[in-house]
Formats: sequence, structure tokens, C-alpha cells
Amino acid sequence: MAKAGVLYVGTDSGLYILSDPGGLGRWRLLPNVAFPTEPVFGLVAADSRSLVIATKQAFWRSDDGGQQWREADTEDQTLFNFLAGDRLPVATVQGMGVWREHHVPLTGVNLLAVLSGKQEVLLASVDEGSRLLRSDDGGKSWHPVTTEWQGALSALAPSSYHIDVVWAGTDSGQIWRSDDRGRTWQYVSTVPAAVRCMAAVRVA
Repeated sequence: MAKAGVLYVGTDSGLYILSDPGGLGRWRLLPNVAFPTEPVFGLVAADSRSLVIATKQAFWRSDDGGQQWREADTEDQTLFNFLAGDRLPVATVQGMGVWREHHVPLTGVNLLAVLSGKQEVLLASVDEGSRLLRSDDGGKSWHPVTTEWQGALSALAPSSYHIDVVWAGTDSGQIWRSDDRGRTWQYVSTVPAAVRCMAAVRVA
């Protein structure tokens, strides 16, 4: 039986949670919203219950799937060092980081995702999120990806549970998923605010 999935979504107005209880791809938006009046612009989820978020006011940690929160300690806060620099942000299965090289493999890119595997795949949001490009040769060549989402691409999140799955969010609140390493995309849901960060995990 497929394991249930959880998608944490940080937005301009709080943290939303989507659940796929049967692991069948039937994602539903849960009613509870954490920090509904605060932008959540950083998010790291170790598993389906443990996550740390960054708001403008503070860093917060939950160990029960977002039901209760406490201020994050110094070690947790280091997970968001990528926010402090001017290096290109990169989404990986381990969470957000910065591009490993000083040379960016593409001009006009504002967000990059690295999909690990035997053949590493790069996804790049370019032209302020209006286009998505894909590379499977380390950035030597890039190919446009056809998308139908509304608004600008504002977040990418490779799945921690399957190397072929990656998530995308837009500044219109749309959430999309690709099951073929970014080649094609399916609409999943819409949240009421611009998406800024995401993390997809399986329930242990």
C-alpha cells in the first residue's frame, strides 16, 4: 500500500498543509493555517512531523506536523543560511541551499532545482518566473518546458520520497506536480496566497 503524503506550503499569508491520505495522488487542502497573518518564506521538513519555518519575525519549529510551535534553536536557524547571501537559491531533496558554483549556468535565472539521480536534472525558473527550462546535462543545454500555470513560478521543491517527483508553486497560489522529473506538470490545488516555499514528505 502506498504511504500517505504531506505537502507543506509556505505562502505570503501563513503555512498551508495538503494531505494525500491514501498515497493515491488525491491531495486535499487541510483547513488549519499556521501563522495566517505572516509571510512564510523559508521551510525545511525533516519528515512528516518535524519542520522548521522562517517568518519575518522569527524562526519556528514544530514536531507534531504543524499543530504546535516553539521558537527554533540556533542549530535549526542555520538551515536558513541561504537566505542571507546573494547566491542563487537552489531547491534540493534536502531542502534549500545555494548554487554550488560561483558561475550560474544560465542568465536570467531566479530559482534553480536539482533533481538527484543517476542522471541529474536541473530545472530553472527564468525571466522572473515567466518560463521554466530543463537541463539533463549539467546545464550545458536547456530546453523549454510547456506549462499552463497562472502567475509567475515562485517555488520549486524536489520530493524527498521519489526522485522523479517535483513540486512547483506560483505567485497566484497554484500548486503543480511533475511525476517525470519536470517534463510535464499536473495541477494539484490552489492556496489563497502566493507560494514562497514547499516541502513534500511521506508519512512514516
